[in-house]
Amino acid sequence: MKVIDLDASGCKTVKAFCAELKTAIGATYGGHGDSLESFIDSMIWGTMGDLSPPYTIRVLGLKGGPVEAYARDLANALGQARIELTARGKPDVEVVLQIVR
Repeated sequence: MKVIDLDASGCKTVKAFCAELKTAIGATYGGHGDSLESFIDSMIWGTMGDLSPPYTIRVLGLKGGPVEAYARDLANALGQARIELTARGKPDVEVVLQIVR
């Protein structure tokens, strides 16, 4: 499994974090949004990212606040999307967003 370290210590806004995450998953071309749903589409359903599963993105350097809250919400949403995917009879997509302290 690929492990990608994303240093979010310089991300002062959710938008900045999303830009870093888009780079990490290879979704740097236009049209990719910053919503949780956009990342679920790219990372779980495979519609807009160039990075192929399995992979873990380890988010480093978070210091609380809205950026960390967004990253935690995304990590949970990705887990829920994986459950939904397998409930629909599709194979699991091994994608994890891990917050590292």
